Amino acid sequence: MLKNDLINKFRKSTSGNKEVAGKRIINEGLISSFNVEKDNNEIIINSSVISENYFSEYSTKLKIDITSKDIISTHCTCQDYANYELKRKNYCCKHLHAIFYNFLTNLENYDDIYKSLEETYYYEKSNDSIFKANSNNSILSLLLEEENKEEIKMEVYINKKGYKNYLCAEFKIGLKGLASNKLYVIKDINQLLISYTNKLPIRYGKDFTFNLRTQRLGVKEDKIIKFIQKVKEIENLSSRFIKRQDSFIDGKTIIIPEFLIREFFETISQNRVYLNEGFFYRAVEAEIIFDKPNTSFYLKELNSRYLLSIEEGFPVALNKEKTVYIYGSSIYLPESKYCYEISKFINAFNGKEQLTLDRKDEVKILSSLLPKLYTLSQEVKISNSIKEKIVREDVKFSFYFDKVNSTTVLTVKVKYGTHEFNIFHDYKDKIVYRDLNNESEILSLLRGYGFEASGDKFYLILGDDYIFNFFKNDIAKLQELGDVYYSENFKGIRNIGTKSISAEISAGKYDYFDFKFNIDNISKSEVFEILTAFKDNLKYYKLKDGEYLDLDEIELKSFLKLLDAISVGNDLDKDTLLVNKNKAIYLESIIKDNKLRYIKGKNELSKISKKFKEIKKLAFKEPLSLVAELRPYQKEGYNWLKTLDYLCFGGILGDEMGLGKTIQAITFILSSLPSKTLIVAPTSLIYNWGNEIKKFAPTLKYVVVNASKEDRIKILNEYNDFDVIITTYNLLKRDLDLYKKINFDYCFIDEAQNIKNSNSQNSISVKDINANRKFALTGTPIENSLMELWSIFDFIMPGYLFEEKDFSVRYHKKLKESKEVLEELNKLISPFILRRYKKDVIKELPLKIEKKLVVSMSKEQEKAYGIYSDYVKKLIEKKVMEDDLKNSKIEILSYITKLRQLSLDPSVVLNDYSGDSGKIDALIEILKQGIDEGHKILVFSQFTSVLKNIANKIKGEEISFNYLDGSVPSKDRIALIDDFNNNNKSVFLISLKAGGTGLNLTSADIVIHFDPWWNPAVEDQATDRAHRFGQKNVVEVIKLISKDTIEEKIVELQEEKRKLIANILDNEGEAININSLTDEDIINLFSK
Repeated sequence: MLKNDLINKFRKSTSGNKEVAGKRIINEGLISSFNVEKDNNEIIINSSVISENYFSEYSTKLKIDITSKDIISTHCTCQDYANYELKRKNYCCKHLHAIFYNFLTNLENYDDIYKSLEETYYYEKSNDSIFKANSNNSILSLLLEEENKEEIKMEVYINKKGYKNYLCAEFKIGLKGLASNKLYVIKDINQLLISYTNKLPIRYGKDFTFNLRTQRLGVKEDKIIKFIQKVKEIENLSSRFIKRQDSFIDGKTIIIPEFLIREFFETISQNRVYLNEGFFYRAVEAEIIFDKPNTSFYLKELNSRYLLSIEEGFPVALNKEKTVYIYGSSIYLPESKYCYEISKFINAFNGKEQLTLDRKDEVKILSSLLPKLYTLSQEVKISNSIKEKIVREDVKFSFYFDKVNSTTVLTVKVKYGTHEFNIFHDYKDKIVYRDLNNESEILSLLRGYGFEASGDKFYLILGDDYIFNFFKNDIAKLQELGDVYYSENFKGIRNIGTKSISAEISAGKYDYFDFKFNIDNISKSEVFEILTAFKDNLKYYKLKDGEYLDLDEIELKSFLKLLDAISVGNDLDKDTLLVNKNKAIYLESIIKDNKLRYIKGKNELSKISKKFKEIKKLAFKEPLSLVAELRPYQKEGYNWLKTLDYLCFGGILGDEMGLGKTIQAITFILSSLPSKTLIVAPTSLIYNWGNEIKKFAPTLKYVVVNASKEDRIKILNEYNDFDVIITTYNLLKRDLDLYKKINFDYCFIDEAQNIKNSNSQNSISVKDINANRKFALTGTPIENSLMELWSIFDFIMPGYLFEEKDFSVRYHKKLKESKEVLEELNKLISPFILRRYKKDVIKELPLKIEKKLVVSMSKEQEKAYGIYSDYVKKLIEKKVMEDDLKNSKIEILSYITKLRQLSLDPSVVLNDYSGDSGKIDALIEILKQGIDEGHKILVFSQFTSVLKNIANKIKGEEISFNYLDGSVPSKDRIALIDDFNNNNKSVFLISLKAGGTGLNLTSADIVIHFDPWWNPAVEDQATDRAHRFGQKNVVEVIKLISKDTIEEKIVELQEEKRKLIANILDNEGEAININSLTDEDIINLFSK
């Protein structure tokens, strides 16, 4: 079926009708070479064909597509092909027809190609059946067509004939399942070949007709016929060059060519085979065995001689190459090495039953001859006297490691029975049959590990990294192969178990614990070097005595983690280390997580951690003079501050905006009287602090330091008259020398993100304040970088998060790479940051509904934006080509800023712009609709120039509004807020920087962000001016985005960049700034 399909495709896709001539070439055996290859989806046939007059030889090539089965290309070097090549597509001369039909005849021999063709053929036929016949049965019958045919079997009878004892074969054939006496002799082998090739029937008897159209050959039978075809082709080819009197195939007999005898027996090995005439007087069934014959040798001593005998005789070779043997009634096809060796023995015995060997050759006989006999025979007998002279046991290996100076030395010994000796030596007392294969493998393995042999030893002279890796990992392989021993001098890898380490924590002076430790046989000075290697992520440390410490060993690694946390600020050479009590919870977590049960005094840590765990249960009394009723979460915050104060720790109150961080701090300050407290806040918030103290703690004596230099000096000279001093970051910098003279009990910094840059004057100034306890208030502990968190901790508890450089290396640079680093940092900071969210603690707080509103620019605005955008894109592309993006961040920022402004209102960039702003127009519509519905609205923008344009626009619309930016004095801000909250002002225009924090504007219930800011946390702070404690309405937050502008890219980037910080502080987005943008981010900002 498949072949018919191929023939049809061949006829359709070629020109030239030379089929008969092509088949004649095959029958005459004129194809001298034939090669078939598969390349992707093509079959490539290369062949050489002898001309019918024998004067020429032509090269032919045929390409067939496997899927379509069409001919792709043809080629032949004959004249006929040359005449028609250009006139007819895919012309096929008789030589090309010959190689095609020859390929078809032998198709099953090319397994991979046949399988591929068969798959595509059945796939096509299945589709035909599905779409034409629409019958599942037809598909099934197609797939099972061959399986449903009756199977034919063959038996082989082997004879020796003629005076030359040619090896011949005859065959019987019939249907599978029939007994031998029901099979028919194939009387004409040539007729069978014709029938096989052309699928013609042959009648062998009344019960059997050979017909491949209705029957099928088994795999092994098909191989036999193909072998016969091969012999026929050889006969045809050789008859043209050599005059032979005898044919290989004559009637029912085939003479097996000498050079094909081994192949013949391999071909028939799975069939029933009988040895007949020339072997036995009657047919005897023979087994074909791919192994050596089971001969039996016997070696014994007799006086001064050794006698070697073969007990059952040698096997007889059936071919001149001596690769096929008959032994008993079985045929053996052994490996070539056996054939070579056994033939030497056969020649040596020369037909005799035994050999006599001289005793003077005893060593050679026992050490060389006898082992060879074991390889040739499965049964070798030796006399008892010989057994006493030899050792024939399985080998065992022993590996002895030593250290000579600083070099690793290895002696390898082999042991056979009770006899052990160096692998490079011979054993003298007896003859040992050594397992040379196993010994060679061991030697090769050691050389692969880097050992070099010298004399009778191995030396490992590679570097420390290699040596450590060998003794940590590769040594296990040697331990599998034999016993491993170490000398007293040897220095390998030292195991540090729990018994080698002792440590104790005890109460110390003031705010410290005492920590003592010892590691057996390791000095304190060397411990410091080990810890340094551990922190540098090295895999090992080499001790001064030459031993290696595995820094990944679980017991040692666990202890080094603890020591790393304790070592900050300590000299490890000292007997006692001082550990600040603020590390108690962190140290306890390390001890528990790493199961450091041997650490004594753990209960000292537990005393502190227990207080933190019970904060919710604690109930510090609220001051009687407090004029407020704290909410439950505010009481918890107050208790938390009191607990930290009691334990002499600082902390960060990081509640979300609007949860009342100020009232919690005021309650704490009031409860701590008598005391002196300094509050540092942004300029916009200092009077708000004063109002809050006046409202909730009227008994507190406070002063706002915001006056002339002369007045400020006077106030600070009278600091003892006040409980609380309130000042700004800017004034603190100017008056730092005055503040440093005062010893405060407490220092609070509000909007602590103002000290996020550890090198800024704000940061340096507040850290110079002398205060027993320091607290930070901020809704955004992290805005742009994890290092900002370090700076705030450096204020509340200097040194707790290590030195700035160490923190950067430990956490900032590794946070993205390791989940373990993130977990460690969380354990370190979580006791000292209290952060709650409105959604979690104020269940009655109204919803906050956020939505993005994408608005179109005006026509004139689109044009202006498009011109500048195209210009910027070309500049960026040029910088990308020049690889200059990294050096142009400031320049790129200016491009981004102008594009943002153009998307808002082009008139702030272009002096001659007279068109409209699509976004301002959309804003006016939203404002009008909101006011009509009775809402009060906050509008935030980063750009004060845009904000002023909005103010001018809404003036014309007769909308009442207030305006706040950085130019408004602090004192006037309170009045603006009160006016908006209590009067009929409908809109409050606020610059994001001036009014994004510290304001209480709960009278508003719509918040509009006119332009997106890089940091969504800053936007959230601004939103919380309205969505905070005291809000009674649902707050709608609208973010206006200009369509097809950089604003859309900024919003996308915000979402992509919400990552690591969310894992540290819950729901905080990592801010974006120009320095944090990758080259890819920048390019994407300017792409469409």
